[in-house]
Amino acid sequence: MLALLLAIGAGLSPAAAAMASTNVVIGLLLPPEETEAASLRAGALLAIEQVNKVASNASLVIRGRVGQWGADGEEAARMVLDDGAQALVAPPNGAATHLALQVAGRTAVPVVSLCADSSVSRTGVPWMVRIVPTTLEEGRFLLSRLNANNPDPPQWVALVPDGRPGREVAHDLNQAAAAAHQKLKRVYEVSSTRTNFGALVAQVLNDQPAGVLVWLDPTLAGNCTKGLRQAGLAGKLAGPSRCNSPAFLAASGGESEGFTVPGMVVDGAGEGRLRAFLDAFRKRFGIDADLTAAESYDATCLLVHILKETPPQSLARAFPLRSSSAGVSGELRFDTEGNRKVSLRLLTARRGCFEAVGREQE
Repeated sequence: MLALLLAIGAGLSPAAAAMASTNVVIGLLLPPEETEAASLRAGALLAIEQVNKVASNASLVIRGRVGQWGADGEEAARMVLDDGAQALVAPPNGAATHLALQVAGRTAVPVVSLCADSSVSRTGVPWMVRIVPTTLEEGRFLLSRLNANNPDPPQWVALVPDGRPGREVAHDLNQAAAAAHQKLKRVYEVSSTRTNFGALVAQVLNDQPAGVLVWLDPTLAGNCTKGLRQAGLAGKLAGPSRCNSPAFLAASGGESEGFTVPGMVVDGAGEGRLRAFLDAFRKRFGIDADLTAAESYDATCLLVHILKETPPQSLARAFPLRSSSAGVSGELRFDTEGNRKVSLRLLTARRGCFEAVGREQE
C-alpha cells in the first residue's frame, strides 16, 4: 500500500501504477565531489524500488568520476550512449548540470536538474525542468521577509562556495538583494575543505552586517553557523532550503537556533505524502531523509512517469510540462522555461528541527 501511495503521489495514475510496461532506464549524474551525493543516490534508489513494486521495470544508472573539467559531460554521454539511459537526473553542482544539458541538447534526452543556479534555465534546452527553487527566488524571499532594523537598505553578508559555483550563487544573491531593496555588503567564498573558521568569522563580524546568508552545503553551512554564533554574532542567519537537513542541524549543534530557510508550501495531502516518504526512507536506509533526498526521489519518479506515458518519438514535444503532479517535496508544477512554480514559507530552526513561521508567499 505504501509503495502504491508513493507511486501515485509521484504522478502515476492508479491504472498506470497497476500495469507493467517497457523497461525504463534513468541516469543519475553524480560527481564524486558532490557534497550531497549520499542523499541524491538514496532518494533516486528508493524511487526506482518503489515504482518497481507497483508499476514496471525501471532501473537506475549512476556515473561520475574525478577528472579534468568536462569529465562529467563524458559520464553523462556514456550513460546515454552506452548504458541506454533515456533520461537524466542532474545534481546541485552547476558545472555538472550544464554538461548534462549539453548532452541533452544533442540527444534530446530529458533532464531534471537539482541545480538552483538561474543560468540553468537559460541554456536553451527545452526538454529540461528544474525541481528545486532557484537561488534568486529563495534569496529574494528571505531578504524580503527578514527585515533587520539596521541601515536602510539593510546590508547583508553572504558566504558562498569557492570557484565558479560561488560566482553563480553570488550573482543570483546580488540580484535577489536588489529585488528585495536590500544590499549585499560583501561576499566571502568558503572552501568545502575549510576546517578553521576563525579568520572568516572575524572578517564577517568586522563587517557588522544586518544578517548573514550562509549559502553553502548543509554540513559546511552548519559549521559556519556554529562558528559565527559562538563568536557572538547576534544578527540574522539564513540559508537555502537545502539546509533543512539533519546534516546542517548536526554540524551547527545548539547554535542552529533561529536559523531561517525557505520551505515549499504543501497542503494536507502533501504532508501525508512527505511523511510516507520519510518513513519509507528511514526504514530502507536507517537514517533520516533531507530535502535533497526528497527532491531526488521526485526527480526520478517524474522522469519514470514521463517516459512511461510518452512515446519515445514524442518526448521532445512533451515539454514544457503542462500538467502538475503530486510529489513528496510538494506539488510539481513548471513554467514554460522549466522552472518549478513554488509558494514559499519561512522555516526557522527551533529545538533541533525546522518549524514553519510567518506568512506564505502566493
